[in-house]
Order: sequence, then structure tokens, then C-alpha cells
Amino acid sequence: MIDFNLYVITNRHLCSPKPLYLVISELLDAGITAIQLREKDLDDEALYRLAIPISELCNSYKAHLFINTNVKVAADVGAAGLHLPDNETSILDIRSYVDTNLCVGCSIHGVDTAKKRGNEGADFLTYSPIYQTASKPNYGPAVGLANLEALVKQVKIPVFALGGITPERVPECLEAGTSGVAVMSGIMSPTDAAKLAKEYLSLLG
Repeated sequence: MIDFNLYVITNRHLCSPKPLYLVISELLDAGITAIQLREKDLDDEALYRLAIPISELCNSYKAHLFINTNVKVAADVGAAGLHLPDNETSILDIRSYVDTNLCVGCSIHGVDTAKKRGNEGADFLTYSPIYQTASKPNYGPAVGLANLEALVKQVKIPVFALGGITPERVPECLEAGTSGVAVMSGIMSPTDAAKLAKEYLSLLG
């Protein structure tokens, strides 16, 4: 069961020069309960080294840590879940050789993939880009609120709006039927991460 409505996606470069561990600690203090470690430029060993203390930190707060793409690291560090990109990696295959309790989130960019992931057993989806955003330049034009609302109605699992989600846009995303929002650049800051997180949380109720 998905018990969070704000899904924070990391980018340690946006946090620089403050270490990502310290930023995540501040976010957990602010009330964040779900974090996706999305450091795609790291190899397996470097990701593992980064993830170990972060996983321990999240566990101490009873927060959910999701590892982007790397199922082995997710399993090895005891993460709560795994986040998969919009590709052909089957959730069924993943569940066949890792802990079946591993929660799986999936990035999707259209209805067909959303339905496919739902049928495979995904626990939740992030749909993007809802608004135009510099952080997702390769995923085409913004899909907009009408497409967001239409997609939410066609799947049976929680959908989180992602891409250009400012605090001001949270209410309209919720009105479209989402279970919450996913945010990276709107929160990943070396100085204001906790303050920004609280602003989003206050709007999500």
C-alpha cells in the first residue's frame, strides 16, 4: 500500500556543495517519507556506497527508499523498493529473483505503458512530463492536465504527477485524480530543501 503523497527524487548535483546524505536527513526531518535515489551517473559500486548510509537513515525514520533501476543495489542495501524507467524490463522477471516485498514504482509517459505496468504488478506510477520542464527534455512536450486526468481514470494503481510540479500546481494535479506528486528540482537544494519540502507537504494535506 502506498502511504505517501510526496515522492522526492534525488539529484546530488543540484544539492552541491552540500552532501546528499545531509539533504536527505533534512528532508526526513521535514516529514518526507518516500525518496527515490536517482543518481544515474554512478556505477554499481559507487551507488551501493552512497545508498548504504541513506538506506540506514531512511529506515531510522521509517521512510521508504527506492533505488532507481538497479535491482541488485536495491536488494543489497535493504531498500523498500525499486523504481523502473519506461522500458521493457519486466516487473514479473524482477519479482522472480528478488524479495517479493520490494515495492516497485515505474516511470511512464503514456496510457499503453501505464496499463502494461499495472498488469505486471507495479505498485505505483509516475507520469511525466505534466508541465514543460528542463529536467526532462528528452520526453517530448508536456502532456498537460487533461491527459493526466484521462490516464488516472484508466489505471487502478496510484499515479504521481511528475515534471514541472511547482507548489502552485499541486492542487490542480490532485484535482486531476493523482495520489500525489513527484518532485526533483523543486526540492533538491543545498540551502532550502526542508523549507521547500514543507511547502509541498502543506498543500498535499
